[in-house]
Amino acid sequence: MTVIEYLIDNFVFIYEIIGLFIIIGIGVHISERTKKLTAAVIILIVVETAVFRIERWTHTFEILSLLRPMLTAANYSIYPVILVLLMQITVSKGFSRKRLLILLIPEFVCVPLFFTSQWTHLIFYFHENNKYSVGIPGLQYLPYLLFGFYAVVIAVRNFRYFSKSSPASLAVMAYIIFVPLTGVLLYKLEETDRDYNAMFTSSIVLYYIYVYTQLSKTDSLTSLLNRQSYYKETASNSRAITGVVSVDMNDLKYLNDNFGHEAGDKALQTVSEVLRSFCGQGGRVYRVGGDEFMILYTGADEADIAAYVSVMREKMEETEYMCAFGYAMRKPGENIADAIRLSDGMMYEDKARMKAGRTHK
Repeated sequence: MTVIEYLIDNFVFIYEIIGLFIIIGIGVHISERTKKLTAAVIILIVVETAVFRIERWTHTFEILSLLRPMLTAANYSIYPVILVLLMQITVSKGFSRKRLLILLIPEFVCVPLFFTSQWTHLIFYFHENNKYSVGIPGLQYLPYLLFGFYAVVIAVRNFRYFSKSSPASLAVMAYIIFVPLTGVLLYKLEETDRDYNAMFTSSIVLYYIYVYTQLSKTDSLTSLLNRQSYYKETASNSRAITGVVSVDMNDLKYLNDNFGHEAGDKALQTVSEVLRSFCGQGGRVYRVGGDEFMILYTGADEADIAAYVSVMREKMEETEYMCAFGYAMRKPGENIADAIRLSDGMMYEDKARMKAGRTHK
């Protein structure tokens, strides 16, 4: 195959790879860790593509070359590593070193089996006339089971991470994850000798588009949904909202004026984490102002929301910060703005009580 033929056959793949490097280079919202991991994935994809092409070229040999079983083993080994790195990219903190090592145990076990299979005949081997043979019946599926294992882990981990996202966002993530994996499965069922890397690359491109879309909806300091997302939700999905909670943090100006904005930022991040972690089922938290938050609920009734507010109050008392809370239910046929107005009123009453209590002390 000439260079021109290679470029023509892989034009879209090369275009996407170069585009990805450009995107991660200019992205201001993407962390350096994510950029490095993505670069590593891209490099592995390029390496795997080269391995695949060379391995396919060895099929034309009349006499077996040791290169073919080694390249076949490399093909089987690289894909799981790509999936593991993708798992590290698609969540903010990734796995701890210990959990990562545990996760890699199946890969550590299988790689030596792949590279020695030409001599052990466990999984596959090639005859002197360069013909492929299956090893021990059933074990020829080990590379696909290994790939499937990591595919399931990446799907579960992503859905746990994005569990607080909207149904639409979850649907997009499902599409990005499952369509490439479905393509791999279809190729295998068809027993088609194809390179999967174009699908992986397209998946990463779509993921980055998704990430930037999500970042446009979130507050950069607290990672909560932002004011624009709040307005969109209350305007387009108001009928699904069953209740609202208004939250106002106390003393943010005092912290900023006396201890600096770093102290204020830390306070906002702490409060946001409490609200996000304990808002309960069906709650989505928005930062709608400097020290103002709203929680919108779908499917929760008044008893549920009252219980969630109680838990959030208790958890806030475990920190050094204070927040005022108010909540209201959206009655059938009622405008969401009415419920928000009632919730805000209750919150301001709570804030006044807290202020009065501190004055008497």
